[in-house]
Amino acid sequence: MYRPDIKRKQSGAPVLSRKEIDIIGENLVDEFMPEALKTPQEIDIDLFVQDYLGMEQDFQYLSHCGLYLGMTVFNDTDKIPVYNPANNCAEYISAKAHTVIIDNTLLEENQEHRYRFTMGHEASHGYLHKEYFAYDPNQITLFDFMGQAPVPMVQCRIDTKKLEAKQIKTWTDRDWMEWQANALSSAILMPESMVRLIAENFGNLNLPKRLLCYAMIEKVASVFNVSFEAAGYRLKQLGYISGETKLDADVLNMFSYDLIWNY
Repeated sequence: MYRPDIKRKQSGAPVLSRKEIDIIGENLVDEFMPEALKTPQEIDIDLFVQDYLGMEQDFQYLSHCGLYLGMTVFNDTDKIPVYNPANNCAEYISAKAHTVIIDNTLLEENQEHRYRFTMGHEASHGYLHKEYFAYDPNQITLFDFMGQAPVPMVQCRIDTKKLEAKQIKTWTDRDWMEWQANALSSAILMPESMVRLIAENFGNLNLPKRLLCYAMIEKVASVFNVSFEAAGYRLKQLGYISGETKLDADVLNMFSYDLIWNY
């Protein structure tokens, strides 16, 4: 498996730029599914997690209200908190190290895009952040007596917009790792070179700027099977759409699909 040389803090948290994460994403896709770097196409994120990363997948209710979308388990444990709707109560289950747990609500109709991005996000935690979250089971007794046993999993909340609202200089290691997991999920599901290939095909179109933006987003979202929001954010991040441009998925329905697709 491709393993980049990643600079890390003493805590084990990676220090990575967006460009470095895009390179990692391209190399992972190239090794897992090389044809996807020749022709833009949907990445099979489940096979990537199972076959390439060798991670287990599980599906549970992670809370009673959808607070958590996913969880990555780094060490064998019998203390995974889940919600049991049958008994209307919380309980603990067991899980093995290297397991991704996705909230059952993401298996519902019309949740495919959130499911795919969340699976990519949790897989990214598993790939990048083991050195931070995992521990040596033989050394755990050194911490147990202080009540400070390392946390064997990372839970990911549904609301990541709060992170964007925080000043970067105040970000903790956990904040940076959430950002990294989002960035790598995006880089795997929408490899940079393939997004650029699609976007640059729009360069010579004589369309109003706003329509051009929505056309590019719709094309990227359709080709890679991601949400309008994720595709728009990726195109902004790569510089094809201004960061100040306000985007609304509902506006897309106002445009003619003939204009969007027949180019």
